[in-house]
Amino acid sequence: MENLNERFEQSKLLKKYYKPDFSQLFNKIKDIKAPVKREILMGLLDGNWHSELDLIRLAKKKQQYMGAVTLGTMVISLNNSLKNDYVDRKIIDDKMYYKISDNYVGLTRAAYNKFKYNVD
Repeated sequence: MENLNERFEQSKLLKKYYKPDFSQLFNKIKDIKAPVKREILMGLLDGNWHSELDLIRLAKKKQQYMGAVTLGTMVISLNNSLKNDYVDRKIIDDKMYYKISDNYVGLTRAAYNKFKYNVD
């Protein structure tokens, strides 16, 4: 029983799950200004996998000339600017699918709710 208590020590849990850079990441997500990137992220907020074609259709509402290469470049740009694997990519049945990483779905929702309602 003592071994179980050691595994659940508060300091160990904090080291494992607390990410102090979340506030910086939150601000970076909130401050994304490109309407196309915001539209893509809004489409991914449900945390599910979305096909490349669905995201292209969604993004074409904001930017007429949008294709697979532009979408791929935007995802790489998002991951580089946020300095992590923020948007996951996966090939299913020879088609590319995207989703926000499970660790960042809640953080992204919070950032966009703050952006949407202009709460400071």
